[in-house]
Amino acid sequence: MNANKIISPDNKCFDYMGRIDFENPERPMFIWAGSNTQTIFTGKSLSVIVRNYAFQKDAHFGVVIDGVFHKIFLKNSTDDEIYTICDNLENGEHTLEIIKTLAGYNYFEFYGIIVDEHAKVRNPEHKYDLNIEVYGDSVSAGEVVEALYYEGQCDPPNHANKLDNSYYAYPQMLGRMLNARVHDNAQGGIALLDGTGWFNAGNLTGMESCYDKLEYVPYYKQKPWDFSRFTPDFVIFAIGQNDNHPDPDCVRNPEYRAKWENKYIEIIRDLMGKYPNAVFISLMTVLRHDIVWDDILDEICREINSERFVRFRFSRNAAATYGHPRATEQAEMATELAEFIRKIMA
Repeated sequence: MNANKIISPDNKCFDYMGRIDFENPERPMFIWAGSNTQTIFTGKSLSVIVRNYAFQKDAHFGVVIDGVFHKIFLKNSTDDEIYTICDNLENGEHTLEIIKTLAGYNYFEFYGIIVDEHAKVRNPEHKYDLNIEVYGDSVSAGEVVEALYYEGQCDPPNHANKLDNSYYAYPQMLGRMLNARVHDNAQGGIALLDGTGWFNAGNLTGMESCYDKLEYVPYYKQKPWDFSRFTPDFVIFAIGQNDNHPDPDCVRNPEYRAKWENKYIEIIRDLMGKYPNAVFISLMTVLRHDIVWDDILDEICREINSERFVRFRFSRNAAATYGHPRATEQAEMATELAEFIRKIMA
C-alpha cells in the first residue's frame, strides 16, 4: 500500500476564490456558494479532509479533477472527515478544484488534501482577465439546477438540497466563459430588506444585513467582510425575486416601494464607493416573476443616473420557468450575460 502525505491549506500551492474565512489559515472556512480553491498535483490518488457545519441535511461539496465534476455528500459528523475521491488516476499532473456547492445550508472547514507520498503540488498561477462579484438569491446560488428535464416546470417534490450545485449556476459558468474570478455572494430565499423573503424563517434576514458580511447566517455567527480583499471589475446585483413575501402586494404600496428603492440605491452607492472603477449590472432572472419589479429596477437606474450602473434583461426575463432554472437554463443566462459584458468591454 502506498504511503500518503497531507498538504495543509496554508500551503502556497492553493489558490483561493470567494469570501473565505482565513482566521485560522490551517482551517479556512468556506461560507458562500461557489467559494473554491484550486491546485495542481501529481500522483494517482486524492482525498480531501473537511469538517462540516451542517445547518440542514443533504449537505455536499464538489471536487473537479481534470475538468470532471464529482459531488461529495458530507457525513453527518462534527469531526474532521476524510473523503476519498480517487485512487486510480494516470501518472502526470492533474488539476483540482474544491468548490462549495451550497449557500448557507452549511459551512465547512477545509483541512487539506491527501496525495501520494512522492506527489508534487503547485499553484496553478492562473491569470484571470476579470473580477466579478455577484449578489443574488437561490438562482445565483444554483439551487435545484440538477433537476434536468424539469426545464420550464415547477421544482420536483422533496428535492431538499440534493439537486443544488453552485458549480452549474450562471455566476460560475460566467466566470468560466470570461476567464474571471467570481465571488458569488448568493443565498436562497433572500430578499433585499430584513423581514421579507424566505431566508432565515422566523427572523427573515435580507441582503441589507448580509452583503457586507464574511460569515452571514444569523443562526450561526456573523463576521464583517473586508472589502479590500477583492476588487471587482463588474458587480451583478440580482435581487428582487423573493421580495413579494410575506406580502405579495407590498410592491403596490407607495410607501413600501419607496423604502425598497431607497435601500437598493443605498447599497449600490455604498458598493460604488468601495469599487470606484466597477460597472454595476442590475437584473432579474428567467424565473417567472411579476415584472413590476423590473419596472422598479428601471426607475432605480434612472435615479442613479450613472454610466457605471446599467440594466440588463435576459431574452426570457420572467418568462422561462416556474421553477428554479436548471443547468441548461443557467447556461442560457450565463451566455447572454457574457455577451453583454463583452460588449461593455469592447
